[in-house]
Amino acid sequence: MSEVDAQQATRAPASVIVVVVLTYIAGVLDIVAGIFVILLRYADDVDEIGGQATVTLIGAATILLGLLTIAIASGLSRGDRAARIAATVILGITLAVGVTAIVTGSGISVSTIVEVVLIAGVMTALYVGPASRYFAKRSADS
Repeated sequence: MSEVDAQQATRAPASVIVVVVLTYIAGVLDIVAGIFVILLRYADDVDEIGGQATVTLIGAATILLGLLTIAIASGLSRGDRAARIAATVILGITLAVGVTAIVTGSGISVSTIVEVVLIAGVMTALYVGPASRYFAKRSADS
């Protein structure tokens, strides 16, 4: 098999590439959101939202979640089965939180609905069609 054929055989399908890009974007947005949350510690009414220490810890946790998401995206791009499972767990938790917010009425907004729909689409794209075959082939090659 030539080098070009070998490259074609290991190239990720378009659906996996879209999932990887969306996962990278989600990770970067988590990092940016974490920075903004940390900056809230300087707000005048910080005591009403838990105090400086609480706000800082929440921001740091959000940044770490973003870094984890980026690491998972890297694994997805390589066809790593563990990264696929980790992405499913993180996205599943986010999906459950979003659906709970919608059902309870505490978080009904256009952004929450869009987030839930996008996450459901990403999770579906990870397990159907070419993506499923790609991850199965990559795990069989290892």
